[in-house]
Amino acid sequence: MKIKYILALILSVGMISGLTTPYTITAYETSIEVKNNIIAFDLYHGGYHATMADLAPLAGNLTKARNEVIYINNTWNLPDEVNALFLTQCNKPFSRLEANDIIRWLSLGDKLLVVAGDSDYAGIFNPTHLNNLLDRLDVMLRLDRTSIADLVYNDGADYRVAAFDVGYGDPLYDDLALNLTEGMDAGIILHGPCSLLVDDGAYIKGFRYGKDTESVQPSRLEVILTYSINATSTDSDLSETDFDLYSLDNVTAFENGLYPAVVYEYLPEYHDSHLIVAGEAFYTYYKQMYDQTTEEGVYNGGVTYGMMFTNNIINWFLPTPAKTSFEFLFSLIPLAIIGAVYVLIRRRK
Repeated sequence: MKIKYILALILSVGMISGLTTPYTITAYETSIEVKNNIIAFDLYHGGYHATMADLAPLAGNLTKARNEVIYINNTWNLPDEVNALFLTQCNKPFSRLEANDIIRWLSLGDKLLVVAGDSDYAGIFNPTHLNNLLDRLDVMLRLDRTSIADLVYNDGADYRVAAFDVGYGDPLYDDLALNLTEGMDAGIILHGPCSLLVDDGAYIKGFRYGKDTESVQPSRLEVILTYSINATSTDSDLSETDFDLYSLDNVTAFENGLYPAVVYEYLPEYHDSHLIVAGEAFYTYYKQMYDQTTEEGVYNGGVTYGMMFTNNIINWFLPTPAKTSFEFLFSLIPLAIIGAVYVLIRRRK
């Protein structure tokens, strides 16, 4: 009985001090380690795979790690205090005022902007709204207008694509990629993704190491994850624009594979802010992308590292404030209580 009492007390104290984990570990250990940040998700501009239900698992992990989550929903409002802003598959254009608001926010410095697209399958998603915003921000990354598929590395269907190649496979360029994929023994599953392109101010270019080497700019752009050598790019909506570049290469030059899936862009003009653009919303629970297990259980024995990848990004880019004197004192209270209980029990003997 005494042992059970001690364990129950320790568990209760641990819960009070915020030491419990948000989700049961099923395949590997991962957690959000930063706290006291504000993370915003834009629902105001729509989001095909980013409903509040889709975002709930990540939001739950963020709040249980003592961060604040806000949803920009009925009206547009981006507070200065927000540390990270997620924009997902927007189907509504950004007004000049809204774009300027994001520019102002990024200019505050050390902010993280995450932009996610989707495939052009049946013309359901059009990246124009997000690409126009990226152009207004004067950054280089763009979403392409194709559908990526992979007959070899997938989770039961070629459009449930695995992205697992880290960076370029070149240590000169892969320092950040290795940090953001630390602990990952396999890749992530992206459900119906597109790929990414570069706008150099004059042309839309590809961004595949060894194939589009003229676009490699290690001082600003770093590929984090790519689709496999078996991946193909298809202009599903038959738009035939400059943003369908990879599918055109596929037809004219039989150039397949190694399309970028997640890319980082450093923003020195915004006082060291950061941009991550991805071909799909890897951080939502839609089709279990932000999870430890895949929907179909096919890829990698059913284990995906979507949850770890997202957590790694948040832990890397978001600040961890130093403990205040009050927080430090409060963190010692559980240990003091446990010590007191131990002394009392010893004395009762």
